[in-house]
Amino acid sequence: MYLTYPEFTNILPDTVSEDVFKKLISKAEIQIDTVTNYFYGMPNSPVLSDDSASEYPWLNARAKAFKRSIALTIEYMDRNSVTDSSDLNDSSYSSVEIGRTTLQSANSDGSSSTSSGFAVPDEALMLLGRFGLRYGGVASV
Repeated sequence: MYLTYPEFTNILPDTVSEDVFKKLISKAEIQIDTVTNYFYGMPNSPVLSDDSASEYPWLNARAKAFKRSIALTIEYMDRNSVTDSSDLNDSSYSSVEIGRTTLQSANSDGSSSTSSGFAVPDEALMLLGRFGLRYGGVASV
């Protein structure tokens, strides 16, 4: 597990209960792993706990951004009753609200999704991108 409930409450206090957190953490991690091409989840890849405790500030900042993106994804999933990308495609809602940000669908059929097509809010994608954690390539064949 990348993020504990106490860490989550430090990032986003008073947003979701521990039960909701436990229900959504693994789904949020899957979404973030998919967006980052398993940056912290593959064998011989960087270790999140090592980056968090590193003497190098940029590694600390990268780990912090990764954890914040998971927290934002959990909050997004809870607020919008979304747990995976298929929930985004079922036209169950036409707007998304995260904090003071509201996104409304430009689609004429009323469907809505994030710009990535994943159940990850754009704010989390921006955090990941700032530290080079967004994967944009093609897996080898």
